[in-house]
Amino acid sequence: MDFSYLKPPKQAMQIKHADEYIKYQVDGKLKRNVFYNVEFEDFEEEMIKKLEDLIRKRKVQLPEQWDKQTALKFCYSGNFDIEMTFQTLINYLKWKENPEYQVLTSAGEDILKKGVIFSLGRDKQYRPLIFIQVSKISTNIEQLPPILNALCVLLNYIQKFMLVPYYVEKWRIIVDLNDISLFRLPHQIIKQIIDVTQSNYTASLEQLHLLNPPFFLVAAWKLVEKLMHPETAKKIQFCKDPSYLQEYINEDQLMLRYKGTLPNIACLWPIINTYRGMGESNHRNMMESGVKQMGESVQKNHMVESAYLSMFESQYYTILTQKEIELSKPQVKGQCCACNIM
Repeated sequence: MDFSYLKPPKQAMQIKHADEYIKYQVDGKLKRNVFYNVEFEDFEEEMIKKLEDLIRKRKVQLPEQWDKQTALKFCYSGNFDIEMTFQTLINYLKWKENPEYQVLTSAGEDILKKGVIFSLGRDKQYRPLIFIQVSKISTNIEQLPPILNALCVLLNYIQKFMLVPYYVEKWRIIVDLNDISLFRLPHQIIKQIIDVTQSNYTASLEQLHLLNPPFFLVAAWKLVEKLMHPETAKKIQFCKDPSYLQEYINEDQLMLRYKGTLPNIACLWPIINTYRGMGESNHRNMMESGVKQMGESVQKNHMVESAYLSMFESQYYTILTQKEIELSKPQVKGQCCACNIM
């Protein structure tokens, strides 16, 4: 499936990461967010060489797209323990060759079409947004294989088409816990989701937002948080109100149910691109120009799903071969604490 229409907007190429975001130290240990088009420390170069020497010594066949940046990510994943890093790599290569995770099955496609897991929109730094609706996951462990199949195929497409070395190297995950009780929480399935993403998509997570968390989970977190490394705990944030997400994500990249202005779309597979790379998000341009064409009286920025998808079919998927449309209103550029849009 060709998802080349998902490439980041042109504004993403104007990002200049702050030095303290690219790399930083925690308790005297080096940490890194950006791996491409940057210089590595001598220590990092040394660890890459040690890993590559071990790979050659043990005659391990690496995938074609392997590079030193990926090697360094695995070094970080293994906490710079070369044997641990090597074993993590071996497990990754087995996962990479397993069609259960790499080829979308009909059951996995059904998971994506139901919106159990989906990607829609980008944050203020153009990182892709990935949503997991826990209320649509049963506690039946038999549901695990299609969920992992859907998740891995989705993340593989996002890696290939929605990220850009240096500029956009991470994604943001939002776990929607609305209407979840202690007895409806699929603990085992969520644990497997975390294990698979940590092992095979290392250094890809910017932040994990737990949205609409039930009281028992918030209470448990207060105890667990004290036992976690502060750097890990910082990546996990509880959001009692969806409007909190707008600190990181513009409202025109969120659906109405998350206090945004995108319509509540039922079918989110294949992935819909909310950006056109023209200086303003795609859906807003369509809303302002398309509503008049359809002759409907719809409040600005609030469209019904059928109208929205109709315009996507007639305008968006063919726009790749058409002349770019100039917009009169530039998009408001967002900032995070570490990066600037130049």
